[in-house]
Amino acid sequence: MLRYAHFTRMHSGGRAAGIADAHTPNPKQIYADHAIPGEEAEVEILRRQRGFRQGVVHRLIKPSPNRVAPFCPHASVCGGCNWQHIDYPTQLFWKREILVDALAKYGIVTPPVPEVIPSELTIGYRNKSEYAFVSEPEPVFGFHQRDDNRKVFACEVCFLQAPHVHQIAKTIFMLAGDMLQALQIRTTTLRNTFCVLTFNKERLTTLESDATIRFLGRLKEVLPEVDGWFYRNDSEWVCFGGSERLEEAIDDIRLIYSPQAFFQPNPLQAAALYRQVKEYAALSGTETVYDLYTGVGSIACYLAAKAKLVVGIEGNGDAVRDAVENARINGLSNTLFITGDILETFTPEFIDHHPKADVVVLDPPRSGTLIEIKKALLYAAPKKIIYVSCNPVSLAWDLKQLCAGGYRVTALQPFDMFPHTHHVETVCLLS
Repeated sequence: MLRYAHFTRMHSGGRAAGIADAHTPNPKQIYADHAIPGEEAEVEILRRQRGFRQGVVHRLIKPSPNRVAPFCPHASVCGGCNWQHIDYPTQLFWKREILVDALAKYGIVTPPVPEVIPSELTIGYRNKSEYAFVSEPEPVFGFHQRDDNRKVFACEVCFLQAPHVHQIAKTIFMLAGDMLQALQIRTTTLRNTFCVLTFNKERLTTLESDATIRFLGRLKEVLPEVDGWFYRNDSEWVCFGGSERLEEAIDDIRLIYSPQAFFQPNPLQAAALYRQVKEYAALSGTETVYDLYTGVGSIACYLAAKAKLVVGIEGNGDAVRDAVENARINGLSNTLFITGDILETFTPEFIDHHPKADVVVLDPPRSGTLIEIKKALLYAAPKKIIYVSCNPVSLAWDLKQLCAGGYRVTALQPFDMFPHTHHVETVCLLS
C-alpha cells in the first residue's frame, strides 16, 4: 500500500519522520527509510503500528537538494550504511539535530550544542567486519539483509573497511565451502589483521577432524598477511596461528587487545574523542579518576599520565587482562584495574573503601547505564563526570537523573564515529 508523506525531521533511529496523508481526518506519523527531511514522497507501508506507520520510499515527488547517489551497489539491501543517500555535511547536521531533540525531550539544559566533529575518514574507517556464510540454496558470503536478518546477500564490495579485508574474506569463502557460519576480521591502524572463524557445526562433527586441520593450515599458507588466526568454539576463542593480540596506537599510547575485546570501531576518530575527554578532565596530577566500563583500559591509560591514580572497572576478564598489560607497556604505575560487573562493583560500600573520585569517566553500552549505577555516581559525588555516549536517547535519559541529583551539563561535543549512518557519539561534561 502506498501513502503520500511530507518529511520534516529525522527520528533517532535514522528514519525520516513526517505525516502520511496530511489532508485526511486522522493523519498518521510515518517513518521511512531512504527519505530526507524536506522531501515529499510516496511511501510503501511495510509495518502498521498504533499511531504510526513504517515504510520505505517508493517514489520521490519532491527530492531534497541534499540527496546523492549511494556509492555502494549494496546500499538498498545492506543495513551497514543507512544514510548513503544523504550528502556528508547534511548527515552531520541531522546527527546534531537527533542529539538536540533527545536532550530537549527529557528537558536537559545544556550549553549550545556545537557542530558534530566529522570523521577523518568517511570510507575505510571501520576496524571490525562480521561476515555471514550460508550454503543453501547456494553458497553465499556477505552480510545480513537490512529488512530480514535471517537472509544473507552476496557482498561484492564493502567501503566501510580497508580494501584488503574484503579480499581476505573472499579467499576464505572460496576455501571454506560449507565449513563456516561466520567470519570476523579485525584490523588496526598499525596494519594488524586478525581473522576469527565460526564453524558450521551442522557440517562438522569435530573441530579436530582431518578436514578442519587441513583447512586451517591452508588458510595460514594462502593468507600470510593475516597476523592472527582464531576460531570460536562455543564461548571459547582458540588461537591456531600467529599473534594472540592486536596492536593499536592512540596518539602516544600503545595498546594491545584480544580479538574478543571491545575497541572503538573508528580508531582515528577515537583519538579525537579521547583528546576531548582529556580536555574536559583538565587533570593537574593530583586527581583520582575512575573509568567505568574501562574495557581494555584505553581511556584509563590515555589519562593516567596526568592523574594521581586511575581506577578502571570492567566486567570482561579478558579485557581487564589487556588493560593491565596496556598499563605495563606504557610504563604506567598509577593504574588499578578491577574485574567486576559495574552494578555489583561500583557500590556505596566500594566507594567508602576506596580513594575518593575527583573525576569519573563513564562509557556505557548503547542502552546507557542502570539507575543503581547512577545512584552510586551521585553518592560518590565526583567534581566531574565525563559521560561518553553512543546513543543520544539513553544519554538524555541518564542525564535526567544525574542532573536531578545536583549536576549540570557544562560542556558537550558530538563526534561522527560512523559516517553514512545515523549514529552519533557524544562526550558530555557534568560538574
